[in-house]
Amino acid sequence: MLTVALLILSADLRPIDLGALSLERAHTLDGRTVTVTLLVQKPAYSLLGRTAIGAADRDDGSERGAVLLGRRLDVREGERLVVRGRLDVIRHRADVVNGTVVPAWIEIRVTEAR
Repeated sequence: MLTVALLILSADLRPIDLGALSLERAHTLDGRTVTVTLLVQKPAYSLLGRTAIGAADRDDGSERGAVLLGRRLDVREGERLVVRGRLDVIRHRADVVNGTVVPAWIEIRVTEAR
């Protein structure tokens, strides 16, 4: 019981700043449930009952964002949100979209939990 209490007390319960999260740290959190905060810096869009939002681009070649439950028309650029869900590091392959070459990229995505 003491061990459990010490683990709870030692846990950092503050949300992780998704916009400042390094790729290295993201890899250690890959597949885990996390609580993040992010400043919405890209237009939100809804598709198939979910809403995608994005943090500001960084110079490390990766994108950071979250997928929210539901059609969230209330989300605005410049708003800071807290999201709890599964963090995934996704390596997208290069592809051609509508005749335009899209290079490979890494995405750090938090999918909101139910």
